[in-house]
Amino acid sequence: MKEYTLRLFTNAVGPQREKSRFTYLNFYGQKIDIPYIIWYIEGADKKILIDAGCSAKDYWEVIKGGMEEGFVAGGETFKDVVDVTPFEAGLKKFGVTPEAIDVIIMTHLHWDHIMGVKKCKKAKVFVQEEEWKGAFSPHPMMAFAYAPRWYYEGMRNLEFLKGDAELFPGIEVMLTPGHTPGGQSVAVNTKKGQYVVTGYCGIYDNFYPPEEIKKAIGYPVIPASVHIDSTVAYESNLKLLQRFGERILPSHEQALMKVEKIPE
Repeated sequence: MKEYTLRLFTNAVGPQREKSRFTYLNFYGQKIDIPYIIWYIEGADKKILIDAGCSAKDYWEVIKGGMEEGFVAGGETFKDVVDVTPFEAGLKKFGVTPEAIDVIIMTHLHWDHIMGVKKCKKAKVFVQEEEWKGAFSPHPMMAFAYAPRWYYEGMRNLEFLKGDAELFPGIEVMLTPGHTPGGQSVAVNTKKGQYVVTGYCGIYDNFYPPEEIKKAIGYPVIPASVHIDSTVAYESNLKLLQRFGERILPSHEQALMKVEKIPE
């Protein structure tokens, strides 16, 4: 099977949040950074991204509607989102430009994963059909996480998926709902086995909680706190843990901000 290297960079860092925002009913009172990570699959015949990040400017203009700097909503401000590596600069490290990207695999359509799509003019965008439908009619409790409808209406060159699929040799998507209706995780074959980029917002503690917590709660994984269904989110976590073990790459794990490629 063909082998690849995963390259990554942090586009921006969101406002510090309660860790319990990620770990349902656990880790109250702890604060963590929230990186917006973009992944590049090196060694493929095509130039492939997993997710497309979000910059502070995107956050302000698209999510906050261009409101004046300092506008406060839900305890956060525009200033709280800090750029780390601009989209173009991050891709340049891999020897590519936005215009050269052939494929973007969208894990899901929350705003912090999609904003660079508009810069990749020729890219084919793979997304689960259920996720696309959900973005246009989210439950009121989940509406905050999706960009305005006009942003999706501007997307072109979409290819809808219905469940698990091998997109390219050694690169496959797995339907992992729960955080969103049609979240998908991306499994990539490397010289050290398959790694998986999670298709929903998570951190290492969702998959590898401390032993004392596992003993206290009585189950091996912790679902995301932001979810449409906690039990479905749990089953998605368990599915990935059972298949990939220690080779899970959660999409908002702050420790990954210090990593440039996998495997190293």
